[in-house]
Amino acid sequence: MLIDKKLADLFLYHYKAVMVFLNGGAEPDGFKGYGFLRPLIFKDNEDLEEGITDIVGIDFFNSIKSGIFGKFVYLKKYQKGYILKSIDTGKYYQVAALTTPLEELIGDYSVIETAIIPYTNKLVCDGLILSCGVSIGKNMAKEIRDGYWEAKRSGELIKNLQINQERV
Repeated sequence: MLIDKKLADLFLYHYKAVMVFLNGGAEPDGFKGYGFLRPLIFKDNEDLEEGITDIVGIDFFNSIKSGIFGKFVYLKKYQKGYILKSIDTGKYYQVAALTTPLEELIGDYSVIETAIIPYTNKLVCDGLILSCGVSIGKNMAKEIRDGYWEAKRSGELIKNLQINQERV
């Protein structure tokens, strides 16, 4: 499930501007350069706020600061989106992709490092997906899948994040 192309392009334009800012005004060197800079967005860094809001605006800044960065298990594509399970918290997230379907980038039940960001009333995967080189085995995949169905039934499947206004 992809978001609207215009919205994806706008997201990527702003996200790239944030990365260029973090890289001292220079475009990062390829995918790994962007991946290296990304954790800086999710650190509590007050110096970042003023410079970035001048470039991308307060709304986009609030969205990325409310995002979650870490390791996830990518379950698979379901009818309403892609499902990721946080390794740190065990929470399940339903996300959309920006420009490339996630199933074209990674295999089902793979461990990845990525960011989930609230954007246009849904959650999006930021598009920087770093494989951790780990695939989940059959028994553990069943446990994770069962956990997803339980989260969906109980209303604990997270489909949006509250944008944190207090940081600004």
